[in-house]
Amino acid sequence: MFQDIHKSTLLSYLEKPISLVLWLLSVIYVFADGTIEFEEITVMPSQFTIREGTRSSLSLSKREVDFYPLIDNDIMRAAHIFPGVVSSDFSARFSVRGGEKDEILVRLDGMELFDPYHLQDFGGAISIIDLGLVARADLLMGGFPAEFGDKMSGVFDITSREGDGEQVSVNFGLDFINTHVLIEGPLSDKGSWLLSARRGYIDLILGLMDTDEDLNPRYTDLFGKLVYNLTDQDKLIINSFYAWDRNLIKDDDPKHNLDSDYGNGMLWTKWKHSFSQSVWSNLYFFNGQANRNRLAGVGGIDQRDFSFFGTKGEFVARMLGSHTVRCGLEWRWSEVEYNYASMTGSDYVVRPLGAEIEEYQGIETEINDNGSRIKAYVQDEWKLHPIVSVNFGARYLIQDYRPFGTRQHEVSPRVALAIKLRENLVLRGAWGIYHQPIDLMTIPVEDNTRDFDGAQVATHYVLGTEFTSGRQFIIQAEVYYKKLGNLSGQIRDFGRKTQIFSNPESGYVNGFDIFVSRAISDQLTWSLGYAYALAKEKLGHQEFYRKSDQRHSIALNSSYEFLSRWYLHCSWRFNTGRSATKLIHYSNKSFAGVECNRHFGDYNGYRLPTYHSLDMRVTKSSTFRNWDLNWYFQVLNLYWRKNVHEYAFKEIRNKITNEVEGCEVSSELLLPLVPTVGATIRF
Repeated sequence: MFQDIHKSTLLSYLEKPISLVLWLLSVIYVFADGTIEFEEITVMPSQFTIREGTRSSLSLSKREVDFYPLIDNDIMRAAHIFPGVVSSDFSARFSVRGGEKDEILVRLDGMELFDPYHLQDFGGAISIIDLGLVARADLLMGGFPAEFGDKMSGVFDITSREGDGEQVSVNFGLDFINTHVLIEGPLSDKGSWLLSARRGYIDLILGLMDTDEDLNPRYTDLFGKLVYNLTDQDKLIINSFYAWDRNLIKDDDPKHNLDSDYGNGMLWTKWKHSFSQSVWSNLYFFNGQANRNRLAGVGGIDQRDFSFFGTKGEFVARMLGSHTVRCGLEWRWSEVEYNYASMTGSDYVVRPLGAEIEEYQGIETEINDNGSRIKAYVQDEWKLHPIVSVNFGARYLIQDYRPFGTRQHEVSPRVALAIKLRENLVLRGAWGIYHQPIDLMTIPVEDNTRDFDGAQVATHYVLGTEFTSGRQFIIQAEVYYKKLGNLSGQIRDFGRKTQIFSNPESGYVNGFDIFVSRAISDQLTWSLGYAYALAKEKLGHQEFYRKSDQRHSIALNSSYEFLSRWYLHCSWRFNTGRSATKLIHYSNKSFAGVECNRHFGDYNGYRLPTYHSLDMRVTKSSTFRNWDLNWYFQVLNLYWRKNVHEYAFKEIRNKITNEVEGCEVSSELLLPLVPTVGATIRF
C-alpha cells in the first residue's frame, strides 16, 4: 500500500495537524521571552516523566501521582492521563498513538519485562509493579532512540527506588483491592535492601459488575532489591520478582467457565563500573521463567511454559564536550513449550478476509522449541551547536530460530533533532524504523501462527514543539505519522467474552497531541491533554479501522491542597467511541426449540458509544513522632456513567427448564461508581 503513496499524499495526511503545530509555535514564539542559554538540550520527543522530587519540564512528581485516583495505585494506570494513550477501565495495559497493546516495551531497572500484568483473563487489570517501588517512570510515545528496541509504538521505562540506607522502616497499606507491605533498610554502611509483598482480592470490585458469573480472581507478587557499593567505582544491584495469579469463573453456560493460573518470575544482577564521571559501563546477567495453565469453556486449553537466560552489556561515554555515545550488546537463550486448543462449539471469533467475514473454525497447536537471539545498538547524541543537538543511531537484531529461507536479521536506523529557538522554546523532530519481531515467547498461537517471519515494522515521523515557563507552565504539541508493515497478529484480551481480532498486512496512523500543564501555586496544579488519531489497517484491497482507533480524547486533571496536608484530586476523561464489529442476532424456531444464530456487520465498521468519567480522590497525610499515616477516599466514575465495554451475544433461557427461549445482544459495561478507602502506615 505505502509503496504507492507519494509525497503529496503524505502531506495531505499531515496538513491539518502540521498547520495546528505551526500556529501554536507562532503564538508561543510571540509570547516567549528571555535569551538563549547554552544548556543541554533534550533531543528525545514524545516523552513524559514521573519522578521523585520536584517536577521538571514535561514531568509529574511521584508525590503528585500518589494522589491520583488510580485502581490499585498502579503506576501503569498513571500513564493513562497523558494524551495519545488509549486505555480501558478494566486494564492496566495501554496503547499509544493508534498502536496495539503488545507494541509497548516495559522495562524495569534496565531489563525488559515479559507480560508484567496480573489478572490476564481480565485484560491485565493490574501491573505487577507496585507504585511504592517506583522512583521514576518515562513514557516514550514515538521517535525514541536506538537504545530502546523490539517494540513499534512506545516505551514505559521504570526505575525502582533503592532501599533506605539509614534505618529499617516498614510501610504497610490496606484498601478494598489489596494488602501490601514494604520493608527496607541498610546493608552495613555500603548499601541497602528492599522487600515488597502484595496480595490482591479484586474479586470484591468485580462483584459490583452486572454479571451472572461467579468471579474469583486472586493475585500475589513479591519484589526484592539489594544494592551494594563494592568500591567507589563499582556498584552491584540484584533485583528479583515473582508474580502469581489464580482465577476461577463459573457460569450457567459452560462455554463461559474458566479455570486458570499464571506465574511470572525473574532474577537479574547489574554491575555498574565507573571509569570516570563521564564514562561508565553496565553488565547484566538475567534468568526468568513464566507459565500459563488455562482451561476455558468446552475443550479450550492454553498451556505455555517459558524459560530464558542471558547477559547484556552497555557502555556510555561523554566525549569531547559535545558527544554522548551509548552502545550495547545482548544475548538471550529461550526454551518454550505451547499446548493450545481453542474452545469447541464457538463461532463468535471472526476475522476479515478481503471484503468478507470468515467464521473462526478452531485451532490446535503444539510447539516445542529453543534458540537464541542477539541484539546490539549504537547511538550518539551530538551537540552540533549551543542551540542544536542531534541523536542518531541504529539497532541490529538476529534470531537463529527463524526457518530457513526467511530473513534472519533486521537493522533499525533512527535520527532525532532538537533546536532551541529561545531559552524556553524547543523544536523537535524524529524519524526512525522500529522492528517488532515475533520471538519464542510471543508466538501468537491463538492466531494460528507457528512460524517466524520477518519482524513487524513501523516507520515514525514526528514533529513537535515545547514551550516552558520555569516549572509552572508547559505546552507540548506534536504531529506524527506512522507507516506499518508486515503485521503478523495482535495481542488479544481474553476477557469474559471471546474477542474479535484481525490479521492485517499493513496500516498507518496519523494524528497530533497537545499537552498543557500549569502550576498556579504550590497548592493548585492542573493539566489538560487532547489527542486526535486516525488508525487504519489493510488486508488485500480492504481497509478498516484498527481496534485502537480512538479519534478524539481529552484528559483533564487538577490537584488542590485545600487544607494543610489535605489534597483533592479530580480527573475527567473523555473519548469518542472506539471501532467495533456490529453483532446482529436472529432466532429460528423448530421442533427442537429455539435456535439462536448471529452474523456480523462490516469489520470494525461500528463505533461504541462515547466514553466519559469523573474520578475523585481525597488524601490526608499526617506525621507523628515515630510513624506516618496516609489515608485516602476515592470514587471512580463519580456520576455513574454507563460506559460500554463491548456488546455480547446472549441466550435467554428458562429459569426452570434451562431451555433456550430466545436470544439478544446485551451490553457489557465498564466500571460503575466504585468507592474505595485505603490507608498506608510507615514506621
